[in-house]
Amino acid sequence: MRALAMGDDGALRDWIANESATRLAEARRDARAAFARLDALGARVVSLSAPDYPPGLRELADPPAFLCVRGTLPRAPWRAGTAIVGTRTPDDSARAAARALGASAPGPIVSGLALGIDAAAHEGALDAGTPTFAYVGTGLGATYPLEHAELEERIVAAGGAILSESIPGEAVTRWSLVRRDRLQAAHAAALVLVQSEADGGAMHAVTAARKLGRPRFAFEPPRGDGAADATSAGETAAGARYAGNAQALAEGAVALPWDLARAAVRLHALRQAQDDMTLRQAQGDIIDGTSRHPEPVEGRQAQGNIIDGTSRHPEPDEGRQAEGDNVDGTSRHPEPVEGRQAEGDMGSTCSKDGER
Repeated sequence: MRALAMGDDGALRDWIANESATRLAEARRDARAAFARLDALGARVVSLSAPDYPPGLRELADPPAFLCVRGTLPRAPWRAGTAIVGTRTPDDSARAAARALGASAPGPIVSGLALGIDAAAHEGALDAGTPTFAYVGTGLGATYPLEHAELEERIVAAGGAILSESIPGEAVTRWSLVRRDRLQAAHAAALVLVQSEADGGAMHAVTAARKLGRPRFAFEPPRGDGAADATSAGETAAGARYAGNAQALAEGAVALPWDLARAAVRLHALRQAQDDMTLRQAQGDIIDGTSRHPEPVEGRQAQGNIIDGTSRHPEPDEGRQAEGDNVDGTSRHPEPVEGRQAEGDMGSTCSKDGER
């Protein structure tokens, strides 16, 4: 300010140049230290443009410019797997359900390394030999919670990965945990809410999944939980534990029964849709996330595109004919020339309709 007051802008330019050079030198030093820390952890940086960057994350409005990854992150042509989320303080049945789904839901299993439901889902995946990915709210090397350091090691050793958008060693904050929730939802093909309070952290992941258009599933609140006419303090407390589930269901999530065999059947409809999506993209039928062809009924139903047996998408001709769209042999929809000629609708060169 003194330099400007005296009309000496040369001194100010020199100060800015020196300050910029200092800041640049500090940034370079910090970057070298971060890469050295990653090397020591056996981790690496995966940039937004890298072929093994999770494709689902690119659908976010604010995808991370890079991920720090420790473990195995296979290249995937399409978003895949199941995100399993929920409270850090589940009841016994919810904890058991999360572990069972971790072992049986379409993999990889995606969660957040937190206490409770997250840990149970990761453990279930490890039980079944399914790869599991943990998106964390810290930098690598700063495991949170600390008691999950051993779980983190087992995830990496079993072919899974720990992923973070923070620099190595960065401590956890409330907001870093909120931000990592969107990554779980974006990575997976579908999300399951096992148990959550209405204001639970897992609801951030549920909201992100809804905004991304991901299929969402939530376990039905056990009978009596969340009931509006709950009269005892015990019933009120039980309802609060599943209030997030009730909210997710009200916002369009598909209800999962506590019969885990039936729940697994519903989730495995996604595996077929997911595999079909991957195959069609490999064949060039999907470009920039847009399919050139209608999806199979199973896939659309699993993703909520069929409601009460009514499809939101046009059916193939066979389905329309079966429902009376072809009357007295006359189609309401144009048929291929070959089909009309084979049925006698074509003369030597012209059809009865005058079409060529």
